[in-house]
Amino acid sequence: MEFFVRSAMLKAGAKVLEAFLESALRDQQAPVCDRNHLARNMHSTGKREKTIHTILGSARMRRSRYVCPVCGLVRYPADEGLGVAGTGFSPGTRRMMARMGAKQSFAESAEDLEVLADLKVDAKDVERVAESTGDVVDEWMTHQGAVARLMPPEHEEIETCYVSFDGTGVPMRAEELTQTRGKAPDGKAKTREVKLGCVFTQTGLDDKGRPVRDPASTTYVGAIEKSVEFGHRIHAEAMRRGMAGAKRVVVITDGAAYNRTIINEHFPHAIRILDLYHAREHLAEFMKDTARRALDGAEHIASRALLDTGQIEPLLERMQALVPRSGPRRKQGMKQIQYFRTNAHAMRYAEFRGMGLFVGSGVIEAGCRTLIGQRLKRSGMFWSVKGANDIIALRCCFASGRFEQFWEDAA
Repeated sequence: MEFFVRSAMLKAGAKVLEAFLESALRDQQAPVCDRNHLARNMHSTGKREKTIHTILGSARMRRSRYVCPVCGLVRYPADEGLGVAGTGFSPGTRRMMARMGAKQSFAESAEDLEVLADLKVDAKDVERVAESTGDVVDEWMTHQGAVARLMPPEHEEIETCYVSFDGTGVPMRAEELTQTRGKAPDGKAKTREVKLGCVFTQTGLDDKGRPVRDPASTTYVGAIEKSVEFGHRIHAEAMRRGMAGAKRVVVITDGAAYNRTIINEHFPHAIRILDLYHAREHLAEFMKDTARRALDGAEHIASRALLDTGQIEPLLERMQALVPRSGPRRKQGMKQIQYFRTNAHAMRYAEFRGMGLFVGSGVIEAGCRTLIGQRLKRSGMFWSVKGANDIIALRCCFASGRFEQFWEDAA
């Protein structure tokens, strides 16, 4: 009975919507065309009917068709005004489809939309709408970031602004991997790297003196793109969030070379912190593969204590003494030592803790798992770069609490 009543009410609502559209579109003003020629009024060639799939059901509307007498351009101003140009789905329907398609597989989304909203669409419809909406969301976020870089918005003074970024692989279709070299011995790649970044703020410490992230302050950006392009993307987001007016700016990353390049170019005055857990992983690899010492053995524990307190020079001396005199293990060990020597300035963990700062990149690590992994790395999924980037844009928009603002701006 409940489902029957719901269906009947939605159908009645669709009829009301049809009547509203008929009234609203009765009198339309002729648009002007100036595409590569002097401005001319376009001529009406009568009305054409279009069926729109709305959240109430199918609704028909009759709108005027206009043609330019000079260049022959055809326009339907009503479609443009209602946000349905080039699509048969209303903004409300697209909003629901994009939301579901960003959260779960397109097939699951289609099933849930029918059960939960009596909205009958197929998986391919959800895929097309979610990806096309994600493309527009990405343009919107990029535009907002570009404006913020040119004209930094006014914010309340920020105590500490954090910027963090990392990468994670996403399984791709074979044709997307022809120019990508993988880590496997044969050099074949199965994934492309998504670069994900976040910005958040901190204003205080807890009762134990540990830093506390401000509630609902984390926003995300990400894409499969070159590090140069991503550097501009994450810098724009930091500027949009008020980095220019922050008392302190802190950048937390791992020690990848391209991360250092991004920091040097876009965040040269920031406090640099190398994620403690990445540093611990490198130390564990050194102990296991080069020094051949037991993990969590006496040597490892003593070295980790030096690392955790930021005593990098004594740690380097200790590591140097454990490196073999020759052979592959020496080459491998010296590479690890160079990693610590290069990043020593970003490993002063006792000093950073004394300043009340985070020393780990847990926020961005969690983002890689939840924003990227839970949707794009599910079993059997293989993506195109464009499709993946569209869904990444949607998920970043959701996680940043900006999805409703996007639809308001679109309207």
